[in-house]
Amino acid sequence: MEEKKTEEKKVRRDRPDRPKRARNPHRTPRTQKTKVEVPAKPKDNSVKKETTKPQHRKPNNNHPNKKTTKNTKRNKNSMGPLSTDIKTALKANQIANEKRMNPWKQIDISNKNKIRFTPLGGLGEIGGNMAVIEDDESAIVIDVGMSFPDESMHGVDILVPDFSYLHAIKSKIKGIIITHAHEDHIGAVPYLFKELKFPIYGTPLALAMIENKFNEHKLKDDVKYFNYIVKREIYDIGSFKIEWMHNTHSIVDACGLAVQTKAGTLIHTADFKIDHTPIDNQTTDLQRYAYYGSKGVLCLFSDSTNSHNVGFTKSEAVVGKTFDTLFDLAEGRVIMSTFSSNTHRIFQAMQRGVKAGRKVCVIGRSMERNIEIARKLGFVDIEDKHFIEPHEVNRFADNELLVVTTGSQGEEMAALSRMAIDEHRHIKLKPSDTVIISAHA
Repeated sequence: MEEKKTEEKKVRRDRPDRPKRARNPHRTPRTQKTKVEVPAKPKDNSVKKETTKPQHRKPNNNHPNKKTTKNTKRNKNSMGPLSTDIKTALKANQIANEKRMNPWKQIDISNKNKIRFTPLGGLGEIGGNMAVIEDDESAIVIDVGMSFPDESMHGVDILVPDFSYLHAIKSKIKGIIITHAHEDHIGAVPYLFKELKFPIYGTPLALAMIENKFNEHKLKDDVKYFNYIVKREIYDIGSFKIEWMHNTHSIVDACGLAVQTKAGTLIHTADFKIDHTPIDNQTTDLQRYAYYGSKGVLCLFSDSTNSHNVGFTKSEAVVGKTFDTLFDLAEGRVIMSTFSSNTHRIFQAMQRGVKAGRKVCVIGRSMERNIEIARKLGFVDIEDKHFIEPHEVNRFADNELLVVTTGSQGEEMAALSRMAIDEHRHIKLKPSDTVIISAHA
């Protein structure tokens, strides 16, 4: 029986399905047992037991029975336990967010008043900006802009929004609110006034541009509907309280709107650019935007042009440095084309031209009109002696001339396009000319 058990045991160990373990040659055999005797420490009653831990170990400051020493106090004040630091940081971040972000608890959710925002143009497209804000009592129209047709629209000069909805609610409309003087925000105002007339509220430059359009459309008497606003003042228009807040933009005197309604505050930014170094030192009024943010905003209507692009728009001051370089390199005439409403860009080009000893010649009807209005209101400060008429160009040497004109978008009838095909009456392009197309705002 014992032999059978031994054989079975051997068979079990030598089974092929179980890999053999390599034996360690230095391992002590199981049969040999070693016994290590540790000498006992002699009892010495004169030595007292230490209550502190060995010095080579770090003290446990979190132990409940551990007394706080001066060293641990210093460490606690400087850094503190990790868990305490995290809790403190989270609490500070929460308080900062509550003060800065103004969560929904700032808005009265129990408010049952209703407000309606109806876009009539400018959403999902460039140009034709127009919108209506209304409640049960009043309505206001924000901007009345136009847009330009594409190549497929033969025989069409401009596009204006559909005014049908305004006819339907004309008894509620208390005024037209203008944010700034770009064509895509004011270009269709004369066409609306031929059908419906309402008070117009806007900044001096915007209303001056509209007045010029009224003169062209034989609506001179309708300037009586103009109401000049002052930024940062609140105006009661119908059931709304409206404040114009300054925006930095490619045209001066641009604004965003804070519209206080019974349902809550609406922020309409209109067109804006965050430029901390504008050439007129008039930055976007972020303080007023932040003020309304601290009070709670029901809805934000924001400009989104170029928002899909990575990065940020450069300051307008950067363009001035580029002008300096180009004017220094130019041997002949400098012909600069840009938007007729881009007063900052035009002013910078004129400044550099005058600094370089060049006479300024303005060509293009819209360019001439806008510069005249901007100079009258003090936005372009260039003396009369630096300007010449187009027919006086040939009286000066090429390196003494700066021509500011329209056509940066390649418009077929613009002055630059006619120069390019040699059809302009006064300007014939030469190989020595430096042509600057400053099209990007």
